[in-house]
Amino acid sequence: MTIKVFICSLILSLLLPIIWTIPMDGSYSRVRLVGRGSPCAGTPQLQERTSWLPLCGLQREEAEVLCRQLGCGSVLHASSIDGQREGSMPIGKKFVTCNGTKSTIFNCKVNHNWSGHCDPRAEVICSGHREVRLVGGDHRCAGRLEVRRGLEWGTVCQSDLDLATAHVVCRELHCGAAVSMLRDTGFGQGPGPLWTQETFRCQGNESLLFHCPRGPTRMEPCSHSRDATVRCSEYRLVNGSSRCKGRVELQVGGSWGSLCATHWDLADAHVLCRQLGCGPALATTGRASFGVGDGPAWTDAFHCAGTEPHLWNCPGSALGAAACPPNHVATAICSGESAETLRLQGGQSRCDGRVEISLRGVWGRIVAEAWGLAEAGVVCRQLRCGEAQRAYNLDPVAHGPEMTTGPEVTSGTEVAPSPEVTPVGLIANGCTGNESHLTQCRVSTPLPPLVGTAWDVGIICSESEGLRLAGDLGRCAGRVEVLHDGRWGTVCDDSWDLADAQVVCRQLSCGVALGVLASAGHGVGTGPIWLDELGCAGNESRLWQCPSMGWGRHDCHHKEDAGVLCSEFTAVQLVSNSHLCAGRLEVFYNGMWGSVCGANLSDDSLETVCQHLGCGESGRQDWSSSSGTGPGWSWLDGILCREQLNVSLWYCPSPSWHWHACPPGDEVQIWCAGKTEKPLGKAGEALNCSDSENCTAQEKVRVRGGEDGCSGRVEVWHRGSWGTVCDDAWDLADAHVVCRQLGCGEALAAPGGAAFGPGTGTVWLDEVRCRGSEASLWDCPANPWGQADCGHKEDAAVNCSGGIQLKASPKTGLSAFPPVIQEILSSPWIASIVLGTLLCLLLAYLAIQTWRTNIPNSVFLTGLANIQEDDYDDSGSVLVSLGELRSPLKQQGKHLEEKN
Repeated sequence: MTIKVFICSLILSLLLPIIWTIPMDGSYSRVRLVGRGSPCAGTPQLQERTSWLPLCGLQREEAEVLCRQLGCGSVLHASSIDGQREGSMPIGKKFVTCNGTKSTIFNCKVNHNWSGHCDPRAEVICSGHREVRLVGGDHRCAGRLEVRRGLEWGTVCQSDLDLATAHVVCRELHCGAAVSMLRDTGFGQGPGPLWTQETFRCQGNESLLFHCPRGPTRMEPCSHSRDATVRCSEYRLVNGSSRCKGRVELQVGGSWGSLCATHWDLADAHVLCRQLGCGPALATTGRASFGVGDGPAWTDAFHCAGTEPHLWNCPGSALGAAACPPNHVATAICSGESAETLRLQGGQSRCDGRVEISLRGVWGRIVAEAWGLAEAGVVCRQLRCGEAQRAYNLDPVAHGPEMTTGPEVTSGTEVAPSPEVTPVGLIANGCTGNESHLTQCRVSTPLPPLVGTAWDVGIICSESEGLRLAGDLGRCAGRVEVLHDGRWGTVCDDSWDLADAQVVCRQLSCGVALGVLASAGHGVGTGPIWLDELGCAGNESRLWQCPSMGWGRHDCHHKEDAGVLCSEFTAVQLVSNSHLCAGRLEVFYNGMWGSVCGANLSDDSLETVCQHLGCGESGRQDWSSSSGTGPGWSWLDGILCREQLNVSLWYCPSPSWHWHACPPGDEVQIWCAGKTEKPLGKAGEALNCSDSENCTAQEKVRVRGGEDGCSGRVEVWHRGSWGTVCDDAWDLADAHVVCRQLGCGEALAAPGGAAFGPGTGTVWLDEVRCRGSEASLWDCPANPWGQADCGHKEDAAVNCSGGIQLKASPKTGLSAFPPVIQEILSSPWIASIVLGTLLCLLLAYLAIQTWRTNIPNSVFLTGLANIQEDDYDDSGSVLVSLGELRSPLKQQGKHLEEKN
């Protein structure tokens, strides 16, 4: 049987290259460059019937022919010669060979000996290439317009840009439609050339700037101070009386669809209104008057604070979201481009910060000699931010968004105002407090130079209170932080229980609480400790509505910061016996790991998963591998990430969460481009090292008090005895190291406060500060062994995702193959069939070769009998024309027609 397997492998290795290089029933008909935003740059591809094949290994002569064939000018860049990759062709060897004068790439020669030695990702850039980008903005869809001509980026003069061209730019960048194109010095000046040799005169319906007609050379002078800028938005408001009110729509794949209103609120609308250049949001009501749109609504959920520059900067999710209820679409009514618009800048929410006003489209600061709660109250009500809680003057040396708070009301201090980037827009002299708009107060516009004691002013409104979970775990797990009085602070874990955690999870739209994390289980916070001794009933709508000791009153330190794990906390991993970046795709949801199903994931979805895991830029589904039995249930029946909108994996739509989304065996297996070997180890509880110091690092750590060997109190072996770890500075990064050291997957939580009961013996470690990437706990910085200021009531613990059995593959036998291949090779009957089939293929190939010799007009290997010396390379291999790789069947038909 071993001999048969060897023969099969040998025949496959001989036949596969031949079968791949000879299209038996088609022909190469077209060539193109893809992946760079214009037909004149990208990776070369050949069309063979209905499929496209890579055309790699082009060097300068060959790329010159290709650029000329495409009508793209001359070649500027051919990456085959700009950088040699490992395993590439030796210098002087070519897969494709041209003399540079050919009219088409099909007339070039190909050497199949080097077909596997060129990089299919190698690019060609021609002089006719044009593409665009936006630079210097706060997101990818706004900034200074830069155009690439060939290899060089340059800017465009503002007067050469019209709205139709701006729409084409936004469309090419998959950024929706142009919102504005006003000159904005905040985007900076371009460092490259200023293109005045050609101007674009788009109609507005072109898909790429490359396709727009060119105008004449610019004659008027222009400088970088007049660089063109564009603001785009993938969102728009429709069916309203103006572009600043209506139903919210999102553009996906060239079409617009409504946004679901399930998680839509005023803070989200505030971000969208500012993104559209429409001032602050006034309301999110009025659904009936704006219609419901066609088709189902997108289920993207945004959780904005109100200060973000763009909706994609807000935490959000779409993965696993339930279908949108009928007719439940998001709406927004913005203040619009009216004569008076207010905004708050530099704060922690949309309802606190420095007050600015827009008069006739120009934003300016508000300054005041006397600024108090009456004036602040008018602004808070005008912005729909509740009542004024604090009014203050800003330090006159503050600039831009950075602000330093002064006394509640400042007067009588002789301080000269410092220069500001934002000009003064209004001088406020006083309000009664009953006005509906700030301009109804005693105000004036600063025509003369400002003198006196006036300072910039700021406010904090009652709607500025906020809540978040910190610690880099996502929106629904971590350390509880509260925004109060314009500052973020923490909550003490005294009396912290599941009822308090339920309020947090519900307030953040994170489902229900799965567990409470005490004693800085998700890292130590900073700033004030705002709340202590919380006594929530569990049904409160806001955490600060629960009984407590009052704002800022506590007897705690930050090592006692409270944390929470909510059911909507999600994580993703690839489970494999041998690789970190390949295996079964699993998602953590509702406190448990579950598989992801689906017959086919899109390229965008595979790319997003691999990038999310730090496993390279691309991936593929692996149909041949098996990563063992899954966790027993499946959460998702597929993931469908959207092109250019996959900001993170959690923004990708999918069917809603389900306990059993698909039957067993349908789990997705992924192989990422950046796969790395996984170190082998043992799972579960470590061995007892009490009888010997000769222990591995894995055997010197264990967990106790949990339900299995992957959760519980952390205990370490040192100097002949087991001891514990103090929870000071203990966080999820430390827990990740312990879980990985135990072979128990990833850490889900890092409880402190002896959550699994107090230990005994010595507290061996304190102030452990792992980065999370260490191989063992011994590699992490910490206090010297045994130097701790803790008791066992502060013992640290971990809760890991579960044991992953890692077993070394046998070095011999068929078990090194995937199970399906093992079964095939272990069956003599099936192996005989495979061998017979391959022999038949070999005979068929020889028959075809004999048949071809009887076809005098066959293009395949035309003129082989008259091959000249220059048709061979140094290795003696025949160089075959690409144009000669035509279908013998097609040529046979032509021969028979001529014969008849």
